[in-house]
Amino acid sequence: MFKHLAPLPRPRQVALAVQRRAARGLWAAGLCLLTGLAQAAAPSVTISRLGFTDDAAPALHGPALYLKGDGPPELDSFENFTQRIADNPLDVVVLGASFANYEGECLRLNSLPTVNSCTTVVIRDADDADDPDVVSALQQAEVVYFRGGDQCNFMRWQGSATVREVQALVERGGGTGGGSAGLAIQGGLAVFDGCRGSISSRLALAEPYQPGVSFSDRLFDWAPLADLLTDSHFVRRDRMGRLMTFLCRQVAGGRSASAWGLGLNDGGVLLIDRDGRGTVFGDTAYLVQADQPAAGCQNEAEPVTYSGFKIWRVEAGGSIDLTQRPHDGYYLVDVVQGQMTADPYNLPAAVASRVTVGRTADRQSGF
Repeated sequence: MFKHLAPLPRPRQVALAVQRRAARGLWAAGLCLLTGLAQAAAPSVTISRLGFTDDAAPALHGPALYLKGDGPPELDSFENFTQRIADNPLDVVVLGASFANYEGECLRLNSLPTVNSCTTVVIRDADDADDPDVVSALQQAEVVYFRGGDQCNFMRWQGSATVREVQALVERGGGTGGGSAGLAIQGGLAVFDGCRGSISSRLALAEPYQPGVSFSDRLFDWAPLADLLTDSHFVRRDRMGRLMTFLCRQVAGGRSASAWGLGLNDGGVLLIDRDGRGTVFGDTAYLVQADQPAAGCQNEAEPVTYSGFKIWRVEAGGSIDLTQRPHDGYYLVDVVQGQMTADPYNLPAAVASRVTVGRTADRQSGF
């Protein structure tokens, strides 16, 4: 159970502070044009805080990562996540790049007893990822959660103060992660950036080098996610084929001799503790490995052909050690001329349905 060192001195309250920066231009909406009135553009930065106004500043014993297949955090697993970071209530920042007036994540998270405050920060212009008010909000946080939207917008923050502050937060024992687009940007091998639109499995397997299969260098360097690429909405949007294509491309391009992928379905959460052990909550997680020569996806004019994608299907309650990754318990799926030879989502009867790889916990250094 979560423990408070001392009773909270006052009933829970809601404090709201909003800061707005005018965009660099003006626009006129259609109706306003009719009346001759111009409207200022939507603010490029909004910051709003719910919860206690005081900074919590608890002692940290993370780091930890919270990865979710769709957008909003799930309360029980998120409370578990916060307990792996601190023994007292902490401050959360939710980062977004769109929907400036939406505070849905913080309205949910602020109800948790482990959350002292939740601040929504929306950065609509990449230049404002260096904004001092944003930096200040991040420096007071113990957890940063990247919400859903368009991951291409997040990738435009590459090299910014925002990215550096999130990295520093994890290094001092805090936590981060995200859902949907916020999950897509967490991988350490490469990021499918979506800057040329989304891509279906069918099209990715048929044309692995088409412009829609677009990658950016990693945004973050989390040790448990090294040599790994993440994908969201996994089963519902049938994304196994495109993740296979992404991995085959990384091997073919020489970025890694052993490329890993993590696919989380809607409602699925992978909570990774300081030792790199991930626990699955909610819905199924899929770990995929491509560690064979990838000659079958080096020809830009040919569909993917690849023998031996290794797949681990991990049900809720199961675990994956991402520091010492599994070597058995997988099933194999081949791709021939863009077509999979077996159902990639369902385990063969002979394969165990849960992956656990034991290791001795190290509570001194974290990941």
